[in-house]
Amino acid sequence: MSPHGGTPPPTKTMPPAAASAGRDKAWERRSHPAAAWWPEQLRALHAAVRREVAASSAVDLGRRNAKGDLVKDFDLAADRTIAEFLEPLAVPLVLETEEGPSRMIGGEPPEWRLIADPVDGSDNRTRGLPLSAFSCAVLPAGTALQPEAVVAAIVGPMEHEDAWVATVGAGARHGSARITTSTAAKLAEAMVSVELNHCHPSPALGRVMGMARGVRSYGCASRALALVAAGAIDAHMDIRGRLTIESWLAGGFLVQEAGGCVMSPDGGPVPAPTSLIERRSLIAGATPELCREIVRELGSHDV
Repeated sequence: MSPHGGTPPPTKTMPPAAASAGRDKAWERRSHPAAAWWPEQLRALHAAVRREVAASSAVDLGRRNAKGDLVKDFDLAADRTIAEFLEPLAVPLVLETEEGPSRMIGGEPPEWRLIADPVDGSDNRTRGLPLSAFSCAVLPAGTALQPEAVVAAIVGPMEHEDAWVATVGAGARHGSARITTSTAAKLAEAMVSVELNHCHPSPALGRVMGMARGVRSYGCASRALALVAAGAIDAHMDIRGRLTIESWLAGGFLVQEAGGCVMSPDGGPVPAPTSLIERRSLIAGATPELCREIVRELGSHDV
């Protein structure tokens, strides 16, 4: 039994065709027997992180992480809790978070790669705003950092236990309820989220905001993306060129599994970064039509 409930993840077995050089990677992710095991572990990990963060302070520790962000006491407490939770699972994996270097856990070579933001929206939490989350995506080791490679992911609010969880090929859920994106296909009918921190909005972005039915700004990428996945808002835009992968990989996967789309401001895929300090821009929307309208209105000079 796993120390945190459930049996350990089974070993992957693949038919000869899938083991060939031309094997279907999407089939491989969906058919991996451990894909259905991870959501249970991620929910338990969310609960452990919430408990530890609640017991920790917002004291500034006087240091910055690799991205240059100030580190709070609860950031390190959450980061430590993630590693301590994973170690007894005896699953070979590499853990990557924004608060420290990559860590090999459970032996080598790793079978899995976990990309986590222990507390996304740290500034919100410090100010007492209910918009922060534990964000974590699970990928097979050696795969690119993009939503299409993820097998399971969670965005877990710090203020309550009901998390948004998705499994490849099985859709997305909030708690036990299945969620889907809205059907909004036009900006004029869309409630959109825009990240404005450290941003001087361009005329094109201002035009898009003015065209939308409503605009919100949350200061927490993972929560904004989860809200798109749940159909609460219709699109999220972060075109600042400041977004790092641990903040949006899990949320982007949720959007895709809920029926939405994630793209770069130029209309193509978001380029996969090679590290957690490479910065990107993205647009996530309920429908391809809505995303394409946003891309069209932003124009190439905003990319």
